Amino acid sequence: MPQEEGASHGVDVIRHKCRRCSYCIQTCPAKAIKLEKDGVRIIVGRCVLCGSCIKDCPHQALVYANGLAEVRRFLSDDGHTIACLDPAFPAAFTMETPRQLVTALKHIGFAEVWEGALGADLVGWAYRKLLTLEGVSREPSRRGQVDRPIISSVCPVIVSYVQKFLPSIIPCLAPIVSPMVAVGRAARLLRGPTWRIVYLTPCLAQVGERTAPEVAGAIDQVITFADVKRLMAEASLVPSRLEETDFDGPRPYLGRVASVGGGLSRSLGSPYDLLMDHVSVIYGRRRSVGALHQIASGLIQTRFVDLVYCDGCVDGPFCGDELSVVGRRGIVAKYTETEMELQRPASVVRELDSHRDVFLGRKFLNMEQKLPEPTEREIEAILRNIDKLPPLRNIDCRACGYPSCRDKAIAVAQGMADAEACLPYLLQQSEKIYQQLEKSHRELQGAHQALEQTQSQLIRTEKFASLGQLAAGVAHEINNPLGTITIYAHLVLKSLEADDPRREDVEVIVKEANRAKEIVQGLLSFAREAKLRPAPADINELLEEVLGLVANQSAFHNIKIRKIFAPRMPAVTADSAQLKQVFLNIILNAAEAMEGRGTITIVTVGGKRKISVKIKDTGPGIPPEIMEKLFSPFFTTKEKGTGLGLAISYGITERHSGRIDVKTKLGEGSTFVVSLPVTEEKEGLFDESKGEDPKNEISRNRERRDGEKTENTARRR
Repeated sequence: MPQEEGASHGVDVIRHKCRRCSYCIQTCPAKAIKLEKDGVRIIVGRCVLCGSCIKDCPHQALVYANGLAEVRRFLSDDGHTIACLDPAFPAAFTMETPRQLVTALKHIGFAEVWEGALGADLVGWAYRKLLTLEGVSREPSRRGQVDRPIISSVCPVIVSYVQKFLPSIIPCLAPIVSPMVAVGRAARLLRGPTWRIVYLTPCLAQVGERTAPEVAGAIDQVITFADVKRLMAEASLVPSRLEETDFDGPRPYLGRVASVGGGLSRSLGSPYDLLMDHVSVIYGRRRSVGALHQIASGLIQTRFVDLVYCDGCVDGPFCGDELSVVGRRGIVAKYTETEMELQRPASVVRELDSHRDVFLGRKFLNMEQKLPEPTEREIEAILRNIDKLPPLRNIDCRACGYPSCRDKAIAVAQGMADAEACLPYLLQQSEKIYQQLEKSHRELQGAHQALEQTQSQLIRTEKFASLGQLAAGVAHEINNPLGTITIYAHLVLKSLEADDPRREDVEVIVKEANRAKEIVQGLLSFAREAKLRPAPADINELLEEVLGLVANQSAFHNIKIRKIFAPRMPAVTADSAQLKQVFLNIILNAAEAMEGRGTITIVTVGGKRKISVKIKDTGPGIPPEIMEKLFSPFFTTKEKGTGLGLAISYGITERHSGRIDVKTKLGEGSTFVVSLPVTEEKEGLFDESKGEDPKNEISRNRERRDGEKTENTARRR
């Protein structure tokens, strides 16, 4: 168990070990521990030195002040020092017989070793006198009042709790010293003032009791069983390997069982049995503190309450944890039975009678620790801040160390706790922060992608501009000699007879010259960027016209065209001829990718700010290495392609303030998405004063196209 020599008060915190788990707050009965940002802090004035926090801390971050340094000075002096062993000692040390511990303590330097159970026998005699009819000194209760019970004062934790937090029941405390003080006074009376008396205990509260002003001077120093084990380890002593040595001082009797829960009641003997119906024995942390509050409220009317904070002293914080409480009780009970068999009751009575001069009385000071009582409005405000308003939001999970959210709010109002030290609240806040970070991350990703796309578009635009200038120059230089070649080839062809064997060669020259001319025209189209002639356009109508152009082509005989057109598409301002070129190019590429078999799905989607045309094929998909070069001029995978179709389409779409996106998956096909902005009247694209309504213009265009279709049909007929 952690310990610290020379600490300023009973309990202290090792900051670097504390993990702010709040477990010590849960176990503290006095609300003497405050959770702060860098750990917990012990509020000395409220601490009752129960030792629960030290015993239960999973990280061993709490230490206690011990008197080892002074005891070492006692043992090094020539004077005599008595070690008084608490009755729980048989259960705390590993040994074959208790007398081996006597030998070990004398090896360390103690002149005498007494059984502290003598003090339990002495106070037992005082309690018998107090509780018999002859010894009752309390005034009878007035009519309508309730007699409060007598509370045993053998446990220093109980005494300290009453003094600090329930001063109204201080008169209920039996005005009798504890067994430790009793044996100290007896030893002082027998051995004289020059002897030093050290009490060895499993209880931390007895360390504080030694300096209580009401009983000061009875004991010179108190050390715990953990300190004793430390002294024996320093001296390399193993009690189980030592010889036996008898105890010194007067021999106790029933007091040996005082360390077991209810031990005081048992040590009172047979005369006390007459009043057994008026006795309550209560031990254990929660039960004992709860009983005190019930006594203060007048709910317990038993004649005598034997109260112990732990499950008996065998459950003290420094009694060791190798055995269960039940196992320790059994060891103490067996030791008591063995020793009592060696004693004669008559001699025991004579021994105790010889100590009638030991003064066993005491008083109790009012040491009340008050905290401000918050108003309901203050409590409600705190609960609202941490989102724990009842009846639906309060969880009462006790993770903060308090039994309920309301108790936590009261502690916050009293300055005893931090409002944000609430695990569910922190988890909720962390989730909100995570969601905010996730949202910011998505926004940053979107902004980054938009920036990358803009940068790519700028690079592509600059690249296209440079290539356009180069293409224009090259086309101009090639066009003149190419025209000359074509003219002279035609002249030669006309001069040759039909059966001339050279005629076939000249025809090849004419054919390839015409093909070169088409390539040059494509270069000029790419470089020239023909001026846009925007007008209101219906995208669905444009697509219908494009599909009419390809419907009768042989490449589409085994291809199914699936149309999913939005019924009410917003108006767009566009050059219809150039947009047709874009859609036609994409549809022809899809047919070639599917090698004449499959399905082309065309979907139109309208929106407030833009419209989209999705053209999906069921071809093999586009490999990643080709995707990077898809819109690059002169890049093609066709045997006779020029590599300008998609580059020109991209340029046309970009000049319409739109964009082309491609989604592809190998083995499943590709989808080209053409996005265009919706016409907005506020941009001044149409003049209402001249009656240029986009919807009317679209209607007129549709009527004109229908008329042209009818006329063409009539001509064919």
